[in-house]
Amino acid sequence: MNRLEIDFAGVHFKNPFMLSSAPPSMDARHVIRAARLGWGGVVLKTVSEEPTVDPRTRLGALRKGPNLIGMNNIELLSRKPLTTWTDDWIPQMKREAPEDFVIIASIMSSPEPEGWASLTETLAQTGVDAIELNVSCPHGSPEKHQGAFIGQNPELVEMVTKAARKATDLPLLVKLTPNVTDMVPIAEAAIKGGADALSAINTVESLIGVDVETATPLPVSYGADESEQLSTYGGFCGPAVRPIGLRFVSQIAQAFPDTPISGIGGIEDWRSAVEYLMVGASTLQICTAVMWHGFGIIKRITKDLEGFMERKGYESLGELVGLALPKITTWTALPKLPPLVARVNEEQCTGCKKCVIACADGGYLAIQMRGNTAMVKADKCDGCGLCAVICDDDAIEFIHI
Repeated sequence: MNRLEIDFAGVHFKNPFMLSSAPPSMDARHVIRAARLGWGGVVLKTVSEEPTVDPRTRLGALRKGPNLIGMNNIELLSRKPLTTWTDDWIPQMKREAPEDFVIIASIMSSPEPEGWASLTETLAQTGVDAIELNVSCPHGSPEKHQGAFIGQNPELVEMVTKAARKATDLPLLVKLTPNVTDMVPIAEAAIKGGADALSAINTVESLIGVDVETATPLPVSYGADESEQLSTYGGFCGPAVRPIGLRFVSQIAQAFPDTPISGIGGIEDWRSAVEYLMVGASTLQICTAVMWHGFGIIKRITKDLEGFMERKGYESLGELVGLALPKITTWTALPKLPPLVARVNEEQCTGCKKCVIACADGGYLAIQMRGNTAMVKADKCDGCGLCAVICDDDAIEFIHI
């Protein structure tokens, strides 16, 4: 029995994990290697009518101490002509990848519907399993009235989706931008236009940081003589964006329960994969974790996900999809005075005093030290949860009073 198989927009996946449209899916060599290692599918690097020339450097990092938690990129679309994909790379993938490996093409064009129709028709003839419409790239493309310029406008999204829909019977995915206040109207427009599924999220527009020694924004893009140093806003990705991805996926899953969603954004292990599944995604796209750790992570993630499902008694992946959605409600509907207080597990507490300091300056002065162990004064505790947030030792629990 394969617990990880799932049907998505009429396409069968042996497991839900795909490479997202990004550097790891830039050519046939990368894709075939990933396919042979066990990935369920791929969304190919986005192609357009003309290839892209990217700046160098184009990646910036966000760290917490030595640990990477996020990345910014200013890379755009495929550097190769469309014919390289249609005549060489996609046929090679179809020949050399396992038969059960799903290949999805990604396209981008201008607001004129003719471009989307032409690209869709051309890619559909290559034998790909589905097509994803990239209306969400947050950098570079909007300057050309592409990417998120389209994806932030429901009318444009519906129009280009309709154009692609008329050009093929293949499943159509529309990749949505998080750079909006409310994704639901955009998702609705894509569905009205004929989308079979939605992908969410693309990267978050950002400025990753500034080199304070030189007053230069990051990442630094060098001119030909390496003397000119400039930068621009890019797309933020990695574990730090996962809360944003979970928010948007859950919102569109609640609004459109019959539309399958491919979840994207900070997926790096079995636990983050399950989080996306439980808020409504049924396939999962990964980029940053692959760029940091390599294609081989698929073996660990699938093994650990199967282990979790066996431990919890889940027989199929579908049992996880949307499982947490009924527990997501409005702020107004939440009880405002829950009878909860924190309690310290003395066996776990290391006496670091972090919770004491946090509660004194950001909370309710409810924690003090008793010897080498923290102690909560229940009559002062408000149950806010700050102590649990900053505890590195999992020593805080909450009890009803």
